Amino acid sequence: MKQQNNKTKLIHIVGGGFNQLPLVQKAKQMDYKVLVTDMNVNPPCKQYSDYYEQINTTNKQATLSCAEKYKIDYITTDQTDVAVPTVAFIAEKLGLRGIGYSTALKFTNKYVMRRALKGLLDEHIPECYYFDNELEAEKFCNELPKLSEYVVKPVNSQGSKGVTILDHKYKQMLATAFRESIDRGIIIERYISGFEFSVESFVKDEKVYNLTLTKKYHYNTNPCLDERNTFLGDIDPLLEKRIFDVNAKMIKALGLPFGNTHAEYKVEDGNVYLIEIAARGAGGSINSSIIPFLTGFDPLEALLKTLTGVSFEIKIDDYKKKYAVLKFFNFAPGKVKKIYIDKNLINNVLVFNFNLKEGDTINLVKDSRDRPGYFIVSGNDRDNVLKKEKMVESFVQVEYFERSLAIN
Repeated sequence: MKQQNNKTKLIHIVGGGFNQLPLVQKAKQMDYKVLVTDMNVNPPCKQYSDYYEQINTTNKQATLSCAEKYKIDYITTDQTDVAVPTVAFIAEKLGLRGIGYSTALKFTNKYVMRRALKGLLDEHIPECYYFDNELEAEKFCNELPKLSEYVVKPVNSQGSKGVTILDHKYKQMLATAFRESIDRGIIIERYISGFEFSVESFVKDEKVYNLTLTKKYHYNTNPCLDERNTFLGDIDPLLEKRIFDVNAKMIKALGLPFGNTHAEYKVEDGNVYLIEIAARGAGGSINSSIIPFLTGFDPLEALLKTLTGVSFEIKIDDYKKKYAVLKFFNFAPGKVKKIYIDKNLINNVLVFNFNLKEGDTINLVKDSRDRPGYFIVSGNDRDNVLKKEKMVESFVQVEYFERSLAIN
């Protein structure tokens, strides 16, 4: 539904990548003007915005200067962790509606997050240690009885960059985690070996609305990075309730006043453990495409209405009555000679995002930068959705130059 008398109102969207396109387009549909800032020269959102400035999303002062220059009315982001503190910082400085800078840090800095939850939900937080010094972290690892029982994570990054289970190469792993961390800090945490789930939620007036629960399957090359997300109605209702209850407690404990959340949990020996929680929508078009399809609720429209003061009611259909699968591509490593995409693909997908071109080199997948794209299939019949998943995979074929060029 379009909003009237808002044609002069300007929304500043921080981050202009592919996953931000639906947010930009939704704002335009609601008759707002859009300013986009992004670190790249020509990001996907640029052509859909009214104004564009090339600014790194983590550069708070430069982004603030830009916001002041354009006299923005609102500011937001979606599906990108690193922009959340920047958005909150500028909203505070300009007196606009936001979640608060200190709250943003709780949802983007893993150490701050765990410190804020200490004494509140300890049974759901894995054993965890913080380091801002590489030598101290190495010393700690030297004394661990079994390295593989722990995982190292940058305190703030995204896309599982620098996240890995420790092994004999721990010094290299620690160095990578420090390098990937925006604030040059890491945590070493007990690795929870159970199955992983994610919860998508929306918060309105400090009330948590759990939307969907996802089963997550990981790459063999990195058990901390998901390759497949399924919404197939195959989660035990009692387990769903337990995870949803923990999720609501986490969000309330961290003090989020409004907006989208994406949380990841693991279940080990019957206990639900928080892996991380973010104050933004899930990536991979989950927030913008899967949730509206499954629930009839549009998180992006709800976010924009909340920011701009438009009243609305939250109505959510049971997500288990429909089905969807998000699958990231996983090709063998090597140099791409030719790509074949069947013309029937587009009629069988909800979303298709493909980043490969001829001449590119495919690496073993270690973090999100190595994933060559993804697709989403959906429908009202579970078996048909699974058939479409296999079919779409077969529609995309890669021909390589000599495999001796493969990257190991």
